[in-house]
Amino acid sequence: MPAFKLLAVFALMMALLWQRAPLVPVILGSSCLLALLYRLSLTAFIVATWQTLSDPATIELEVVLIFIMLLEHLLGKHGYLERMLNSLRNLLHNRRLLAATLPALIGLMPSLGGAFFSAPLVAQATAGTPLTAEEKSFINYYYRHIWEYCLPLYPSLLITARVCEIPLAKLIQALVPYALIVALLGLPVLRRLPVTKEQRPADYLLLTRAVLLNIAPVLAVVLMVLLLQVKVWLAVGLVLAVLLGRHHYTPRDIIQLGREAIQVKTLILVLGIMFFKQIILATRAVDGLSYLLAALSIPEFVVFGLFGLLVGLITGTVSYSMGIIFPVVLAAAGGQVDIPLAVFVFVAGFTGAMFTPMHLCLTLTVDFFQADLRRVLRLLFLPEAALLIIAAALYIVLGR
Repeated sequence: MPAFKLLAVFALMMALLWQRAPLVPVILGSSCLLALLYRLSLTAFIVATWQTLSDPATIELEVVLIFIMLLEHLLGKHGYLERMLNSLRNLLHNRRLLAATLPALIGLMPSLGGAFFSAPLVAQATAGTPLTAEEKSFINYYYRHIWEYCLPLYPSLLITARVCEIPLAKLIQALVPYALIVALLGLPVLRRLPVTKEQRPADYLLLTRAVLLNIAPVLAVVLMVLLLQVKVWLAVGLVLAVLLGRHHYTPRDIIQLGREAIQVKTLILVLGIMFFKQIILATRAVDGLSYLLAALSIPEFVVFGLFGLLVGLITGTVSYSMGIIFPVVLAAAGGQVDIPLAVFVFVAGFTGAMFTPMHLCLTLTVDFFQADLRRVLRLLFLPEAALLIIAAALYIVLGR
């Protein structure tokens, strides 16, 4: 059965990663193995490779990551991050709240690899604490994604609403509680961050001004993306250009900044992930999953949930997953998907996409903190499993 080939490749990939094999060779090797198993012709393989390298979305993502690397290094080099965090720490009086707020703030931008932007902020906020690299990775990755359940800027919500013909506002209303549930389920890890007694500030206004001044570059990017609908690469590029001018960078200084900031390994990693997804598209490997699950003697909603979970695990992109999942679910459900079922399947697909190294934010976060992927996945398992159980229970109560 064709679906078993895809599942076998994914299982092999997970097994190799579990044994700490390097991520880039594993992804590239898995892509080639998938192409061989599905007998993808040499011409089609070359076309898929070219499509990966020439895809405007991939090129834009690489440009965004390069600009973010430069901006993050520049902000750290000139003390913006340290001053902002010191002011925020005194303003919030709670380091746990600070650590969760920073990735959530960056999460307002619906950009691929956005966790790479918040990672240095979380690193600064948790510096000098006993948190492990894996716990820092969890906080950065997990809290960066809470808005995807309710922020209409995310393509996953738009795709789900459009395919299922559900009003976007009603879908968001049904999903809003899950954003809160997700935030609460992450508290056991967040509570490992020790609470330090901060001295009460004498001047809240002065501290607020200091926070806004030093967070202004990041805030400017967020506001341009959210309010002015500016592309992420352009927003980050404009802010970067302003800062380079403000600090009087010469062409030689910019070249040196690039040498210090740009991580070629990370850029290759992104290309590998995009190549794997392109091979999945070229081989139509996901198509067989729905037929495999339909043959199982289990309730229909469980079949849909498993299908969503598997597609999420294999693709690692929520919006891409929803574009595959819901047309299949809609057809299998007789052309109509109600809100409870749409919410359950959405959560299942989201859970799968969160719990896989194919998710770009996870790989970038683990790479940034030099964490052990296995331990990060262990930390993710309980909250993600609990979320899926809650979603299934609510569907049974509300949707049947």
